[in-house]
Amino acid sequence: MFFLVQCKADQPKEIVQSKRDSALEQLTSLIMKSPEEASLFYDRGQFYYQAEDYDKSIADLKKAISLDSLQPQAYHLLSDVYMDYYRSKDALQIMEEAGELFPKRIATLLKLSETQLILKQNEHSLLTVAQILTLEPQNAEAHFMTGLNFRAIGEIDRAIAAFQRATEIDPKLTDAWLIAADLMDQKGMALAEEYYDAATRVDPDNPSTWHSKAFYLQNNGQEKEALALYRKINLIDKNYTDAYLNPGILYMTMDSLGPAKEQFTIMSKIVPQNHLPYYYLGLIFEAEENFSKSRMNLENCLNLKPDFSKAKVALDRISTS
Repeated sequence: MFFLVQCKADQPKEIVQSKRDSALEQLTSLIMKSPEEASLFYDRGQFYYQAEDYDKSIADLKKAISLDSLQPQAYHLLSDVYMDYYRSKDALQIMEEAGELFPKRIATLLKLSETQLILKQNEHSLLTVAQILTLEPQNAEAHFMTGLNFRAIGEIDRAIAAFQRATEIDPKLTDAWLIAADLMDQKGMALAEEYYDAATRVDPDNPSTWHSKAFYLQNNGQEKEALALYRKINLIDKNYTDAYLNPGILYMTMDSLGPAKEQFTIMSKIVPQNHLPYYYLGLIFEAEENFSKSRMNLENCLNLKPDFSKAKVALDRISTS
């Protein structure tokens, strides 16, 4: 039973709030009629969580668990609330309880392992993963989690092996392809490019997969190929800002200030609240000795990010020009 209100961007805030209030009143009314129904407290706890009213969400989810302690999703959600409420110790504790209650439930063990990973308890996370693999040796997510833990503790070769195993079991795990590729690239392994290519085949409509491949090419002396991929990303998602930022910087390193200026100008229109395009436009106009436009862009940058030291240095430099 769910009464969560979907917020639509074109709805006035007053209407959205009214619908939320109505849904909350309906849930509370049902709870008053059926105070022993755990699912109602769970639903209201989820409602409060989405409203970022964490104290009330915690109270309701604890009540739901006290009424029915065998519903794992209540533990999962309560852990999420604690984590978002910056109570990570409590988040871990509730997942440890869930792990003890549901020692053969893969989803619960995976979430426990993830929580342990987030809190840098890598040895415990690996033990939890081992528990999963005892139950289900071909669980791709468990091998992926193994890789994340080995990466976190600097065991790069073992991390790569774990990610490779994950992709063998589930070739659709885009993140496993990408992270393995990144690690291979760090080690100078030529196989990295094949893994980036695999990620783009698995998830061709995701601009971040193409961005990872383009960034790899950019850092390995294949600038033209990288620029071609950035243009491809522009077609997939014209609002993907890194596909303007990165080629803009790349054009600057190639002394192609005109194309660089075009990239940063587009970016400044897409995300006018981002300070970076104004910074780089300031540098380009400085190089062109157009100091008034350089100053204007650097001032815009500092208005958005007053503590950006590079822009301060550049502004001081042109002030003496």
